[in-house]
Amino acid sequence: MKKALVLFLATTIFSCDTSNGTGAEKTGPDPRVALDVLNEYTAACKALKDPGKWVENQDQLTVDFKKEYQKIMKQAWEDDPEMGLGFDPIFDAQDYSEKGYEINFFDSKTGLVILQGVDSPGFKVSLRLKMVGNRCLVDGAGVIRM
Repeated sequence: MKKALVLFLATTIFSCDTSNGTGAEKTGPDPRVALDVLNEYTAACKALKDPGKWVENQDQLTVDFKKEYQKIMKQAWEDDPEMGLGFDPIFDAQDYSEKGYEINFFDSKTGLVILQGVDSPGFKVSLRLKMVGNRCLVDGAGVIRM
């Protein structure tokens, strides 16, 4: 009986801090998603004349983000066929950090992430994250859905 009681107590004590194993723990926005997306977008801007196809095919952007991006770009080219928007709506600037970005600020409640240039810390880009199901996606950046 004594052994059974000791075994019961030991099992109870050591299992108090373990997960129930359902895997259903709620997770929130992950700022690394914003960092990955912006660094990939930077690489796409360097490699492509028009990064619109990259935006269209990127699975870490919400559908609403993609629609708004396309709407802004289409309207800009209609308004000014030579210049278009005149700046990049995701960076909200004409230029971008050549060496990529790092996290400057993150608010887990609002999903707001501010990234700064690795080579130019004064160059900042704001992004907003949104949980869609169990996936963390970028729902806003620069002038798009912010």
